[in-house]
Amino acid sequence: MTPFTKVYRRTTEKELNYARTRDILEELRVLEKQKGWAIFEALKVLKEGKADSFSFTKDTPYQYFYGRINEEVVILKLKTRKGETEFRVPIEQLV
Repeated sequence: MTPFTKVYRRTTEKELNYARTRDILEELRVLEKQKGWAIFEALKVLKEGKADSFSFTKDTPYQYFYGRINEEVVILKLKTRKGETEFRVPIEQLV
């Protein structure tokens, strides 16, 4: 008898949308309250140049929030079991 194993394949569809920066910041405020993550405190640390990245994780249900700064923008990623969302916020527009 030939042994079999499960094979999982994940396909990814990319979708591009646009949003106003103030709407993204408002969504981040909601996420901060829902998850209890200090998102805006971490963004302040990035803006001040005290760190170049941060992350928050939660195991159940799986959630991963990551932020890093480059010369012009802060790149924020939220990963869940359902997918990944990326935001880019200009540094000068951070609160």
